[in-house]
Amino acid sequence: MKKQLLFLCAVMLLAVRLAGQDRQVKGTVTDAAGKTPLPGATVSVPGTPAGTTTDNNGHFTLRLPAGAGKITVSMLNYASQTLDVTPGQAVEVSLVTNTRELDETVVVGYGRQKKKDLTGAVATISAKDVGGRQTLKVSDALQGAMAGVSVTRSSGSPGGGSSILIRGITTIGTNGPLVIVDGVPVSSVDNVNPNDVESLSVLKDAASASIYGSRGAAGVILITTKRAGNGRPSLEYNYEYGAQKATAMPKYVGPQDYMRYFNEQAVNDGAASGAYAQPFIDAYLDSNRVNPDEFPVTDWEKSLLRHRTAPRQRHEVIFTSGTDKLKTKASLSYSKAGAFYDNYDFERYLLRVNNDLQINSKLSAGLDIFYKRTEENSPNTDPIYLSRIMPGIYDDYYSDGRFAISKDGRNPVAQLYGGGFNRDRYNQIGGRLLFNFRPVDGLTLTAQVAPTFDMDKFKNFSTQIKFTNPNGSPSTVVNQPRTTLGESRNENISINGQLLANYARSLRGGHDIDVLAGYEENYNNYESLSAGRSGFPLTGYPYLNAGSIELRTNSGAASESALRSFFGRLKYAYKGKYLVQGNLRYDKSSRFGKAYRGAVFPSVSAGWTVSEESFLKGASWLSFLKVRGSWGEAGNERIGNYPYQATLDFTNALFYQSGGVVPLSGAGQQVYAVENISWETTRTSDIGIDAAFLDSRLNISAGYFKKSTFDILLPLDIPLYIGYDKPNQNAGTLHVKGWELDVNWRDQIGKVRYSIGANFSDARSRIGDLKGTEFRGDQIIRNGSEYNEWFGYVSNGLFQTPEEVTAGPVMGANTKPGDVRYVDMNKDGVITPDDKILLGGALPRYLYGGNVRADYMGFDAGLTFQGIGKKLSRLGTDIVQPFAEAFGNVPQEMVGKFWSKNNTAEQNLQATYPRLSRTSNGNNYTLSDYWLKSGAYFRLKNATVGYTLREQLLKTVGVQSLRVYLSANDFLSFSKLPKYLDPEAGSYSYPIVATFMVGAIVKF
Repeated sequence: MKKQLLFLCAVMLLAVRLAGQDRQVKGTVTDAAGKTPLPGATVSVPGTPAGTTTDNNGHFTLRLPAGAGKITVSMLNYASQTLDVTPGQAVEVSLVTNTRELDETVVVGYGRQKKKDLTGAVATISAKDVGGRQTLKVSDALQGAMAGVSVTRSSGSPGGGSSILIRGITTIGTNGPLVIVDGVPVSSVDNVNPNDVESLSVLKDAASASIYGSRGAAGVILITTKRAGNGRPSLEYNYEYGAQKATAMPKYVGPQDYMRYFNEQAVNDGAASGAYAQPFIDAYLDSNRVNPDEFPVTDWEKSLLRHRTAPRQRHEVIFTSGTDKLKTKASLSYSKAGAFYDNYDFERYLLRVNNDLQINSKLSAGLDIFYKRTEENSPNTDPIYLSRIMPGIYDDYYSDGRFAISKDGRNPVAQLYGGGFNRDRYNQIGGRLLFNFRPVDGLTLTAQVAPTFDMDKFKNFSTQIKFTNPNGSPSTVVNQPRTTLGESRNENISINGQLLANYARSLRGGHDIDVLAGYEENYNNYESLSAGRSGFPLTGYPYLNAGSIELRTNSGAASESALRSFFGRLKYAYKGKYLVQGNLRYDKSSRFGKAYRGAVFPSVSAGWTVSEESFLKGASWLSFLKVRGSWGEAGNERIGNYPYQATLDFTNALFYQSGGVVPLSGAGQQVYAVENISWETTRTSDIGIDAAFLDSRLNISAGYFKKSTFDILLPLDIPLYIGYDKPNQNAGTLHVKGWELDVNWRDQIGKVRYSIGANFSDARSRIGDLKGTEFRGDQIIRNGSEYNEWFGYVSNGLFQTPEEVTAGPVMGANTKPGDVRYVDMNKDGVITPDDKILLGGALPRYLYGGNVRADYMGFDAGLTFQGIGKKLSRLGTDIVQPFAEAFGNVPQEMVGKFWSKNNTAEQNLQATYPRLSRTSNGNNYTLSDYWLKSGAYFRLKNATVGYTLREQLLKTVGVQSLRVYLSANDFLSFSKLPKYLDPEAGSYSYPIVATFMVGAIVKF
């Protein structure tokens, strides 16, 4: 009996095994045009989690679930195919290239549209364009990626971000765009992991952005994050390690040269002799070898910036699972970036979980959760600034390792390692609950609520350092009078709620209509609390209760705002040839008085698909041609929370009471309130064309725009006898004109698939009427000027002789040979501020960017570049001005190039820097065209080479694919500026960095 049972079990097991083998399907996926294998194609069974990918030879093996008889084969840039299969039979699948880029759908305000049906100015980039840049922040990945989008930065510090402008300047105040992630407004594009981005759209004109009304004037960035689809579960792990190196660093002279130049400066300024005797200078290095504590030779850059390269690393885990009922995509990312000096780093944790639930055939839901934590640690000093001003004659350490007194206790090394710290912690958690209900064909009802909570805390601990003399005895010198601690806590709550109704239908005769109606509320509540104490006996215990209760402070603040909106959109198309769209939004904001809270923002746009006309239907060279135009208005409500109200400002004052001084609090209105303050309105007109040629391999998009902003808030003067500070009033106008061009080519040669893209754009601002002039340091905003235009003198070389100085005109009595000579523009015989003129705009012009990509049999390579064709940049004081703070070092760049009495007349004629002088700084270093240089540049933003392995051997151990890559960011640039100066770097700023990376992606 046992033998019979064993035999029966064996037969059953064999039958199961044979049945399992019979349920397998094998096949090959190739390119239909070149008949080449397609590695990495996805093969899945519709409605089930079963799926796999092809190996490097295009082969696949897939086990079919019971009852399944179809497979779907898909791949990026190819049209998907679903076909019937029979278990045990080989399948040959040929995918056709999806070259019709204009058939793709793009994200627009509160919906999606086909690219070919767009009538507004909308630019979009894909996941590969964002994540493929290998940046830690989305803002960095946008630089040079799209026409009309300007991304600028001034440093490469850990965690540092970039500022974004869309089509130039929009207002005098805040010009950053509105950012929407999965339909929810957020504070920054950098709240999202670049590798979580599925697509990114930019709404550039009012026709596309007016649907966001009072928040859309500066443009809108729409980010869609990745979501799961049907298919087998997968787990992906990404690791990347990088080393960062400064692209350029200024150099400074050593102690002997410093003392010689300091002496020359002193004599030039009227001293009988310099502070350092020549024998002392000549013997200084020998003296240093004998007694380094008394005769220091310090290289402050090496002492402070101890790391030639700064580390950067990233870890990511991504889980994806999808069925017909539930689809989940979860990602967890950890990033860390170090610095060139100690006690400075940036860490970030990002978690995102996107869930899609199909409740029944008509009702679906989405539940998304995200969390972000950022930690920034930095010293309580700026080592970059101090390393560039501190001369080498001041010591960092005594020979026995103690901190030296240096310059009056201002020792940068002591400050870096013993002077305290800054600790900033940012926490953000939020989510979105979404319901989509489709009661009848064509109608979708959507309800969404999305709360976001920000909880941030900051700590600044500044410690007192007590120094000793070189002989070890105590010194009275300290870096600051006492140890101080300041802490603050901020909490912000934002809630977004939306109700949408969208109806789309195609009617007989080629008529298509699409109607959207919506209601939205945005609520924001902010509260802050701060406290501080001084006098800490224990400098190693940075907590408030350890400080003196006699020296303590505290403060707090709060604000609240709300925005309620109704909006709608109507689209109409006839046979795909004639397109019309209208948008209307009504906003009501709590930031204005009750009678002025509401505003309407309309827009209208139209398109004509010329290629659909009969006279162009047969043109084989033309795949698509559309002409579009738009007009619309958008607004700006970012003007503060209560500008229309008479607010009270609290102050503390000392009063004499009962024989003693008593501090008492008081309050009063300081700024005059203007009750009828209202919106800033931006009106935009736009015309453009979108075209595709040669079977859509060549795609071109071009546009020209004009936008004007009215009722800009300006602080206008009021009579002094009123007794209040001048208030903001709606008064100013600003005009911007510009153009954009995108060109893209995509094709395949044999087994090589490649693409080439480039974009070009320009935007120029002109101030209309500002009811006055606003000075912003060395820049100006006034009627007829550009926004933040340089305002200064016109130079005419350097004075060479006393006779030239006498002949004038001069700026003052201190003017001597070797000083900068200026042109007397008003011909009054003297150089005064009346001779200043507009010198040119400070904003970048003629922006461009591009990319080149290629794929071949598992290998992939990409190159992106970016640049600016025109910009006036002012040379930073850290590289052109010696003796900062009256004792600072001398830039190496100046050596042999400044005017000097020790030079010959011929040498002075060739001098490019003025004489060494402190008393003439006001003359020589005031803003003039002498210090304005071309800031145009070309930069290679990223180069990446990778290889993806998908062999069957990997799959036997449960690995779908393995990709390894090498990448570099910002590693090469060209400009007309000196080599020691990066064209994007700011004065005394952390250097721009080049990053060299190696990474691996394993998919299970």
